[in-house]
Amino acid sequence: MRKGNAITLGVFSALTILGIVCWVLQLTRGLQLTNLNNFSTWGLYIIGFMLFTGIAAGSLIFTSSAYLFKGMEEYKPYTRISSYVGAICGVLAAGLFIIVDIGNPERAWHIISSANITSPMFWDTIILLCYVIIGIYFTRQLMIVQEGKKDEKSLKVISLVAFIAGLAVMVTSFVFALQVARPLWNNPVQPLSFLAAAIVIALSLLIIIFAILNKSGYIVMSRSHLKKLGILAGSILLFELCVVLGEAVIGLYAGSGEESNISSWLVTGSGAPFFWVEIVSIVLGAVLFLYKNPATTVTGAGVSIFAIFMIKYNLLQAQLLNPLITYAGPTGYNASQASLGVYIPSLIEVGVSIGIVALGGLLVLIGLNKLNLGTGFKQNPTDSPITHLRETS
Repeated sequence: MRKGNAITLGVFSALTILGIVCWVLQLTRGLQLTNLNNFSTWGLYIIGFMLFTGIAAGSLIFTSSAYLFKGMEEYKPYTRISSYVGAICGVLAAGLFIIVDIGNPERAWHIISSANITSPMFWDTIILLCYVIIGIYFTRQLMIVQEGKKDEKSLKVISLVAFIAGLAVMVTSFVFALQVARPLWNNPVQPLSFLAAAIVIALSLLIIIFAILNKSGYIVMSRSHLKKLGILAGSILLFELCVVLGEAVIGLYAGSGEESNISSWLVTGSGAPFFWVEIVSIVLGAVLFLYKNPATTVTGAGVSIFAIFMIKYNLLQAQLLNPLITYAGPTGYNASQASLGVYIPSLIEVGVSIGIVALGGLLVLIGLNKLNLGTGFKQNPTDSPITHLRETS
């Protein structure tokens, strides 16, 4: 193992341990260590769940697209990495965020034992399980093809299945969109918004990973390959901008009413700083992606990941802190006071979340080292700079 890999492995391991310590504290002392309450019932953990579910789904879409669409064929050499990173590590992190959000992990099995097939949460769980199975199988088949034991044509069926499974991330949005009592969530555009966010965050993460692996020599990828992914992600990010602005404008237009109050809180009220940070990050990410200089692509990927985080962050707090029905309880748990504040994760929540992300990074690093997902590439000497790669048998 190279010295750089050893250091990275040590950092990820230390952060994972930090996350475990924070989780143990949460388990022993309760969710009171978080800043979740009667209003903010969903916070950083659910945001993490949405982000990593999106990474898993978007990675499956990217991986399968290389074998389904001619315009994406040039990315075939990198699909083993994207399949492993997204569908395996992404799903693991998403699942762990749900476990820590439950508070009592011993009750996690009730999701299956007391399943309600009419609940979107049940189908969301089924989709995550499918992502694990499809991801493992797809990654293994890609490795077999790379080793020359199977023909590439054998990947057509699993590619189609993986692509459809990736699109099924829209079901995650039903957990929000089907809540009639939540006007900001009860919106028919949510499924498309969730799909767009999944593709953007998956492509952004893959761009960063590909850039790091290219620099280390693990793979060979030209700037033009990265830029093409950036342009695709940037274009979809602009769609997200239209959704966010459209929801705000429509909500404010009426001037009164439930959705108008929520939009006012978000755009001009206590949530305004978060909203405008979201808007700026979306615009900046799109500009960096679409700018003709390839050097801005990786920076745009980092900004875009933050932009998707803010979209999900505001989606939760704007609605949860402005409920239609007030709750009985002590001071601090009434609608008037909740509407004056904002949700800020506690240090325990941050620590647990960092630990989960670090564990995902740890698995990525181990997989890249042990599974040789980047091997089998040859440089075409006629390319200058390198723009095409082919796999060797």
